[in-house]
Amino acid sequence: MCSNIFVSILTFLLFTSKASSCDLEYFFTEKQVSVEESTSTSQVIFRGFTTAAAPTSPNDARGVFTAYFELINTYKGAEALDVWVTSNYRNVNVTFFGRSPECDSSIAIPEEYIIFCDVNESELRATSIVKWDENTDQRVWEALGWSKWTDWSSCSVSCSAGIQQRVRHCLLSDCPGFNVEQRHCNLFGCIDAVNPLSLEDGKFFHPSRDRWQKVPDRPTAWRLKPNSYIWLPSSQLFPDLNGRAFPKEFTLFITLRLQNDSNMGTIFSLRSRRKQDTYLSLEIAGFDLKLVHATSNGTDVVRIPTTLDDKKWHQIAIGIRDDSVVESYIDCQWSRTDIIKQDSIDIPEDSDLIIGYLFSGDLEQMSIVSDPSMVSLQCSNLKTPIIDPTVKDNVKEENVIKSVREHKKLPIVHHKRKIL
Repeated sequence: MCSNIFVSILTFLLFTSKASSCDLEYFFTEKQVSVEESTSTSQVIFRGFTTAAAPTSPNDARGVFTAYFELINTYKGAEALDVWVTSNYRNVNVTFFGRSPECDSSIAIPEEYIIFCDVNESELRATSIVKWDENTDQRVWEALGWSKWTDWSSCSVSCSAGIQQRVRHCLLSDCPGFNVEQRHCNLFGCIDAVNPLSLEDGKFFHPSRDRWQKVPDRPTAWRLKPNSYIWLPSSQLFPDLNGRAFPKEFTLFITLRLQNDSNMGTIFSLRSRRKQDTYLSLEIAGFDLKLVHATSNGTDVVRIPTTLDDKKWHQIAIGIRDDSVVESYIDCQWSRTDIIKQDSIDIPEDSDLIIGYLFSGDLEQMSIVSDPSMVSLQCSNLKTPIIDPTVKDNVKEENVIKSVREHKKLPIVHHKRKIL
């Protein structure tokens, strides 16, 4: 069994290719194999990050070169890899049979791959390889018997570093891997954080506080309808800003979920009381977001691509600094940095804050921090895998059958020298 084998090197039986760059996918033959089939037939599957490549000794008659991978995670056959990665600081040396001039030098652009392997004596020999992406990652896990992940839970605290989890269920009698992932969240401090949703004064809630509804499956969140919104003077939130109603530089943290195919509405808006055409708003634009800054001199719009149409919870962080820079993070990942006209973002000094106007959806978090450098601290993109035996795999048998059938229906797209 592969679990009893000391893995000294990972060997690929490959053919040379005329690819113009060192793309490891192109070392394989034209055999058409789906991700699901490779997952089923391979003894070891792992995700690795290429770090370098170097030719071996010219006296090696096999004509091979070695690629170096940093192990990210193992899908299947973890026991076979544990001995190797423990003694080599999670580095795996990969030997390729066959030579390609493009791959005889250092790999200039690192790539993440999923490598499918069989065990051959003291080596692992790859049977397939494919570039990693979230969709392929999910296909591998589902082929191993796992359900999709649930949404991330609410953060355990509103500030000063909490944790949140998501779970999945094994649809088979046994599944390799883990059933819980955990990450840190709300890593910003509490001193400067303001949460308008926790206001005690009900007069700012429209139509009234007692008509706002909690989300049934998320009691820490509010379910907003087009006539449900908060409207209050910004000075109520920031009373100590020396005459200003709202900080000029800040980070906005939002956790939300759209409902009923909503594709419009204002999530957050700062509006001048004296100048009706002056405001800064974060709005739904189809299933993306747009940050709109309007003044008497014109309007600037920053579009932020998202996937809000999947009816899942999403974390959104927007940082505004230097009167012209907008930095965006979506679901713990940096999305984009936009630089608009110098000194063009002017926060109205006499602003009112409006939350949820004409918006249909669930809103759990609306935190404002007067420090734009904290924009990356809503949640960590580092996840800790956990095996929790208390999470019951109470999925019905018909769901198992449905999952298997869905895998069988997946088409094999014919693409030369590439796993499908």
